[in-house]
Amino acid sequence: MAKHAGSVFSVDVTGLDAGPGQPAYARICERIRTAIASGALALNARLPSSRTLAKDLGVARNTVDWALGQLVADGYIIRRRGAGSFVAPRLPERDALPRAPKRIAATQPIEAERRLSQRAKALQSYPGHYQPATAIPFTPSLPPIDLFPRDVWNRLLMREASRSGNDYWAYGASNGLPALREAIAAHASAMRATCCSPEQVIVVTSTQQAVELAGKALADPGDRAWVETPGYQPVQHCLRAAGLQVVHVPVDKHGLDVNAGRQREPHARLAYVTPAHQYPMGYEMSLARRRALLDWAQQEDSYIIEDDYDGDYRYEGRPIASLQAMDGSGRVIYIGSFNKILFPGLRIAYAIVPEPLIQAFVDAKHIADGHTALLTQGVLAAFINEGHLANHLRKTRAIYDERRRAFLEEAKALAEVLDFGPATAGMHVTALFKNGCTDDRAVAAECARAGVDVHPLSKYGAMERGGLVLGFAGATRHAARSGLEIVRRAMVSVSG
Repeated sequence: MAKHAGSVFSVDVTGLDAGPGQPAYARICERIRTAIASGALALNARLPSSRTLAKDLGVARNTVDWALGQLVADGYIIRRRGAGSFVAPRLPERDALPRAPKRIAATQPIEAERRLSQRAKALQSYPGHYQPATAIPFTPSLPPIDLFPRDVWNRLLMREASRSGNDYWAYGASNGLPALREAIAAHASAMRATCCSPEQVIVVTSTQQAVELAGKALADPGDRAWVETPGYQPVQHCLRAAGLQVVHVPVDKHGLDVNAGRQREPHARLAYVTPAHQYPMGYEMSLARRRALLDWAQQEDSYIIEDDYDGDYRYEGRPIASLQAMDGSGRVIYIGSFNKILFPGLRIAYAIVPEPLIQAFVDAKHIADGHTALLTQGVLAAFINEGHLANHLRKTRAIYDERRRAFLEEAKALAEVLDFGPATAGMHVTALFKNGCTDDRAVAAECARAGVDVHPLSKYGAMERGGLVLGFAGATRHAARSGLEIVRRAMVSVSG
């Protein structure tokens, strides 16, 4: 039985050896029975019609009907008039029973743990997600999805998907759709005073991908990179995945300590910083530190990765100038993300790179995954160009500011046990324990058991005392009050 190339049936029935005198229908019956019992065909799954199966399998239709009839009689398949054939919702009793595991022959050694690369072992400290992450009070860095204008997005999605031509349906340019790159260049210039052309914009999926591309394009395996401590851990793992050695540089109230970085590794190839709103402490990098960092990069022929992850949200004072805007020597790679200001499932971010580095980044992006999803890029370009992004930012900035002020007001009840840091920007605030002996991971675990998500500060790197990172953007005043009460009880439970 030669299976036709156009077959839509996922179970191969051609490989079953026929016994003496075993007809074709019996082979088809046995293979489908085995597929159902093993789970290859799911319960309630719909089967193709007998006409389609006969064509796909190269047999007469009667042969397929005989096979399906036998399976119906045995309880594996049910046939519904006018609807077709379906796998039964429950297996016959003999196949529903758990099967005994196959015995391993005495001469066959039990398989040991699979050998992994050193890179894979290093990445195990930041494991992948097997379940989607949901935002609850006080999850940091996750925007409240209910504020996103889904109706607008869906309308644009339908409109863009119905456009004529193949712009969204063929392979695209690795650096991104021209319309989106133009929109991003204009948005970054208006919001953060960056200086760039659309050609300097590389569309990526996330901050992590932008950093990994920088590591691959600008450094060789074994080169070193400065990272803030405490700091954003995923980026550190991206740098390690690119083969770099991470150098932890301390952060104080003025931002990254450039002098400490020079002492620890003066010739580092890269420096990753969050100068406008240090993650997680919330500090701004002082003008003197920013100038010192730019001077170091120029002197050492190094590069700075400036992560402006929440630069669109500022509530007090004037935003500081971006390093990219201050850079006169082409040493700054500026990265931003729409995943945190729109919705995490979007998976669109960007890097603004100096002109001499454009080809290197485009090549690195091409090797990484070809290009970012084109239809989504087109929808986002329309979302920005038609003013919906600006409207969304105005709306959420006002709501986040209201929730920030409510959170800080409610947090005064914990002033005896927590020192809250700056909360002038972004979507989170960090609090240090006044009792330096408190175990922040234990407190976070207690909070999680009570339905509140706080991050222990210790997960972001070495600190003299522990603390908690709390997101306020997704919490109403009532949620903030009840959530902070859970935090208080968790601290009492751990300390007592």
